[in-house]
Amino acid sequence: MATVSARALTLGYQHQRILDELDVVLPEGQISVLVGSNGCGKSTLLKALARMLSPWSGEVCLNGVDIQTRPTREVARLLSLLPQHPVAPEGMTVRQLVSLGRYPHQSWINQWSREDARQVERALTRTGLVEMAERGVDSLSGGQRQRAWIAMAVAQDTPLMLLDEPTSFLDLTHQMEVLDLLRDLNRQEGKTVVMVLHDLNLACRYADHMVAVCRGRVHIQGTPSEVVTREQVKEVFGLSCRIIQDPFFHTPLCIPFGRDAPP
Repeated sequence: MATVSARALTLGYQHQRILDELDVVLPEGQISVLVGSNGCGKSTLLKALARMLSPWSGEVCLNGVDIQTRPTREVARLLSLLPQHPVAPEGMTVRQLVSLGRYPHQSWINQWSREDARQVERALTRTGLVEMAERGVDSLSGGQRQRAWIAMAVAQDTPLMLLDEPTSFLDLTHQMEVLDLLRDLNRQEGKTVVMVLHDLNLACRYADHMVAVCRGRVHIQGTPSEVVTREQVKEVFGLSCRIIQDPFFHTPLCIPFGRDAPP
């Protein structure tokens, strides 16, 4: 298992401060979802959690140890990252892409093993891509391509998975497909999943824990019922809404209002 948290974390790019003095604890073995308006710093926070961005101050702790002090290969064996817009090299097959996930487990002495092959086949099976394994990644549909990238993360076999908007540009069917897969990995294999989502209602349905980012800080974190209230949605998104209980999943359901808001 792997735990990740941030203490007094301040992040930025060049001279622009994005996030200031964040304290975040992401529960082990659960699905955590980062939410907030566009440009609030969700992806920036995820990059810092993955050690792709160095803090201005504060620290990200992986299993209680500052992630910046850990060897790169050790970090890659503990966490995998699906970035927002991954691009595969031209002509690469699905199997070749998924095989890249085994790189952190290899060395000059042991470059490819039976365990590597087993994990690749397992990842292809887990994501329903066995029949597409020899197809080019660029020939896949959006949903299939996203599953291929998730398969690479599955093959990496890390206890912690970080995903930046894994449902972006997917239709509703493929969004559900990807989120169901991630929930299966969490429930059946104990993976800790941390992801950025824009759809509040899907976030509420799939999250055990939510973190709302607003004005460069963590505004609130907790269960979906604690985070997604009418008052919090107004504060975080500047959006008037009504929150009801989803009649099927019994999670918060946000009904947004535009200019035609009821009295």
